Amino acid sequence: MFKTIVSGIFVILSASSCQKNEEAPDTPDLPSIAPVPAEAITQFSGQRAFDHVKTLTDFGPRPPESEGYRKSLDYLEKQLHELGWKTKRSSFQSETPIGRITFTNLIARYAPHSEPDWRLSPPILIGGHLDSKRYPDKVFLGVNDSGSSTGVMLELAHTLSRYQGSALNVELVFFDGEEAILENMVFRKDGLYGSTHYAQQLRKRNTLPSLGIVIDLVGDPNVNLLIGRDSSPTATAHAQQAAKTLQLEKQVTLAPGSILDDHVPLIVFANLPVLHLIGDFGKMPYWHKEGDTLDKITPAALENTGKLTLQVLHQLTQKKN
Repeated sequence: MFKTIVSGIFVILSASSCQKNEEAPDTPDLPSIAPVPAEAITQFSGQRAFDHVKTLTDFGPRPPESEGYRKSLDYLEKQLHELGWKTKRSSFQSETPIGRITFTNLIARYAPHSEPDWRLSPPILIGGHLDSKRYPDKVFLGVNDSGSSTGVMLELAHTLSRYQGSALNVELVFFDGEEAILENMVFRKDGLYGSTHYAQQLRKRNTLPSLGIVIDLVGDPNVNLLIGRDSSPTATAHAQQAAKTLQLEKQVTLAPGSILDDHVPLIVFANLPVLHLIGDFGKMPYWHKEGDTLDKITPAALENTGKLTLQVLHQLTQKKN
């Protein structure tokens, strides 16, 4: 992942993506679906999320087509299946600056007793990337980028599985190929391979989600969690209210500008309202370096992100009198 920073401002490298975002619909409230109960928020375990990240780290680097990535997919499938989630591997090939590469997204739905209808979308999509950046000449474990979001998503699956009605409203997607093959990400040219393919395939379904939540770099307790400026107005307001409810106002702040990440293809190709949550990577001296190791994240920071996500869903799904 490469984000452009100009005088402290994050910018998307595509005028068309910004224009599309301005036309995207706002996030609706979702009172007609099974609510996410308040008690679910308290049951999210940052320690379990951290333990998942540690296991992924033990597999080694996770660039596309690597042994570490294959082991990570196997691990995610095993954990999700045990919780009642069905998974589907979505593999595809894409041209990259070094030739054709096979990428594999992992999609999961809660369906303990039957096979889900993959032609239909639940109202809520939660996504994050599984791959780590490719460095042929060094060992890059990518603990915060992107092990942290993966651990949070697995724990969200665990928490939601206790509330079957709520879990049925969610699709989880673990993106491959978020990271650029070369050093810098350029939209439509290098990076965001998995989310671009997913968004393009999403348009072919009979129904679309109402909201996409994308999380990234969420494990560092020493930096703020940013609400991306491309988030829909309603989703932004709910995230701010959730932070206030959880007494996280000082840790959760608006990004100073747009950030290029896996949410952008969802906006551009699927016209989907999003909530983008990302750690302030500009203040992470280890970002995209070998220092992105397990000591950079904490269970408490992971728990904050998980609870914030659940609080947003709780607010969006409350029944109205």
